Amino acid sequence: MSVFPDCAELAALHAAAFGYTPEDADAGQWERVLSRSLCWVTAHGGPALVGFVNVAWDGGQHAFLLDTAVHPGYVRQGIGSGLEHLS
Repeated sequence: MSVFPDCAELAALHAAAFGYTPEDADAGQWERVLSRSLCWVTAHGGPALVGFVNVAWDGGQHAFLLDTAVHPGYVRQGIGSGLEHLS
C-alpha cells in the first residue's frame, strides 16, 4: 500500500511554484495522478512540503520525471536537482 503525500499540500506547492492561486489548485487531481505513478520523491523544509517530483512510467521499461516543483521560497538551493537525482 502506498502512502500519498498530502494532496492539498501538494496542490498548494504546485500553485506556488507555477504561479496560480491555491484556490485554482485541484487537490483531487493529485490523488488520481499519484495512484498511477511509479513513485514520487518529496523534499521538506521542516514539516512543510517544499519540493516534489513524480516518476511516471509507461507500464513497461520506461520511466520519466514529471511535475517537478520547488516552492519559490526554496529555489536556487539545489532541491530540484536533488529530487531529480534521487528519482
